[in-house]
Amino acid sequence: MYDVSDKLAVITGGTRGIGLEIARHLLTAGAKVVVNGRTSTAEAEQLQSTFGKDRVKIALCDVSKPAEATSLVQDAANAFGRLDILIHSAGGPVPGSVLTLTADSWMDAFALHVHPVFHLFRAAHPWLAKKGGAVLLISSVAGLRGCPNSVAYQTVKGALIPLAKALAFDNAAAGIRVNVVAPGIIRTRFHAQMSDAARDHNIANRILLRREGSTSDVAEGAMSMICNEFITGEVLTIDGGMSMRVTA
Repeated sequence: MYDVSDKLAVITGGTRGIGLEIARHLLTAGAKVVVNGRTSTAEAEQLQSTFGKDRVKIALCDVSKPAEATSLVQDAANAFGRLDILIHSAGGPVPGSVLTLTADSWMDAFALHVHPVFHLFRAAHPWLAKKGGAVLLISSVAGLRGCPNSVAYQTVKGALIPLAKALAFDNAAAGIRVNVVAPGIIRTRFHAQMSDAARDHNIANRILLRREGSTSDVAEGAMSMICNEFITGEVLTIDGGMSMRVTA
C-alpha cells in the first residue's frame, strides 16, 4: 500500500519499541533508515541483519545534547545523499507530581522530548525541502488528557502538538509536512512495570476496544501520516478509544 522506495528516514528512539516498529514498516515499504538510540539493542541489530547494512544504519548518540542531535541528521544525510523523513520517537517516562519531581528531572524531560525537535528540524530542513519531506513527532494521549503523577511527561508530550502545528504552518511552502501521533497504552518497555491488576482495569474500564495497543497499531497510523501528502499539522490519536471516555 505504501511506497517509500529509496527514501531515507532518520528515527530517534528507533532502536526499540514504537520507533523500531515504524522503522520496520518503512523498510518493508522500501525505505532506508537510520535508527538512533543511546545504546544499541538486539532488536535493532536483528533489524539490520534482516534488511542489510546498506539499508539500516544504527547511529548511537544522545539527542538531548544539541550538537549530537544536529550531527545525527547531518551525518545521515551526507552518508545517504538525502533525507526524506524525520521521526522523533525518543522519550521515556517521567513520573512525579509538581511537588515530588526534582528540578533536574523537569529540565531533562524537555531536553529529551521537546528540545531535540528544534535542532533536528533545523539540521534536516535543507534536505527535507528539496523534494518535500515528512516529519512525525510521537506524542501521547497523556499530552491530550489529564494523567496523575506525571506533570513533566504530560507537559512535554502536550508541547509537541503546538510545536508540530507551528512547524507545519511555517514550512508548508517548502513542501514539508509535520504531523503527530498520540499513542495510548501500548505494550512496550515503557509499561513494563504495570501490574496485572492495572492492566486488567485498563482493558475492562478504560480502553473501549478492550485490549492494549501494539507497536504495529501505532506504526500503521504513522505510515499514513508519513505517506499521505495532503495531511499536515494534524494529530492522530491511537488509543483504542481510551481518551474519549468521560470517566476512568
